[in-house]
Amino acid sequence: MKKVVGLGANVLDTLITCKTFPTEDKKTKAEGIVRLGGGPVGNALVVLAKLGVPSEMIGTFSDDTAGVQILAELQKFGVKTDRAVTVSGTSSFVSYILISGENGSRTCLFDRGTVPDDPSLVDFSAIDGADILHLDGNYMKSAIAAAKYAREKGVKVSLDAGGVYDGILELLPLIDILIPSAEFAMAVTGEPDAKTALEALYKMYSPEILVVTDGKNGGYYWENGRAVHYDIAPATVRDTNGAGDTFHGAFIAAYAKGKSVPEACDFASAVAAYKCKHIGARDYELNEDIAQNIYAYLAD
Repeated sequence: MKKVVGLGANVLDTLITCKTFPTEDKKTKAEGIVRLGGGPVGNALVVLAKLGVPSEMIGTFSDDTAGVQILAELQKFGVKTDRAVTVSGTSSFVSYILISGENGSRTCLFDRGTVPDDPSLVDFSAIDGADILHLDGNYMKSAIAAAKYAREKGVKVSLDAGGVYDGILELLPLIDILIPSAEFAMAVTGEPDAKTALEALYKMYSPEILVVTDGKNGGYYWENGRAVHYDIAPATVRDTNGAGDTFHGAFIAAYAKGKSVPEACDFASAVAAYKCKHIGARDYELNEDIAQNIYAYLAD
């Protein structure tokens, strides 16, 4: 079975559900408050582990209360953290996410904390023997160092490109599996829409696999010299937080198990839609059988 190693943001999310989005300078009753681990790579690795793909998180963590919970939760869902490094005296990346009960949309406030971006603290040996290194562009110095190490070891590098962080243009040429948001793709290329941005990205970097996600519009993948559209899977939405991370994890799982890019897009879209029926990006039932049943049902 193929192994995926991840390096990126690890966050403690506080999810606050309200019937409607709060009005400024008014009091609003919360319908529910949940604290769960989050972050693009962390969420993707949890999905991979649930889908039966061996997964391991490397990088630096804080020893504060949030950091302890983040690590414990990754372990709970089957993600290895043996070679993660805890840095004392630092603070964790935390976020507070308001979820609208009307349509499941989310608004996020965050504090990146003080966990250092120091490649010398990262145990890159976990990448040895892995098949894919998955990044999200956070902790950029460490991400670039890890991508270069992976390239030297013949390990493919995947990137969840959601934000245009400092240093991203140095990282992009090192990526084999590039799955950016439409917002990212348009910002980097200057193109006006997801399709033309995908075409421009391929001309700029020529990754082995290129997929652009575009929210409720589905997205595009590059195949045989052209952009091909894929549809979003239908869902009754309770919470969109982590849907993109879930797409990345499910796509990599499908790819690791031999599915084609079009099949992987459809599979990932189905699993992401299933996630949107649940509050939070992790604490819901998902396994290989459930995912395959959802995928088969939507394919029919």
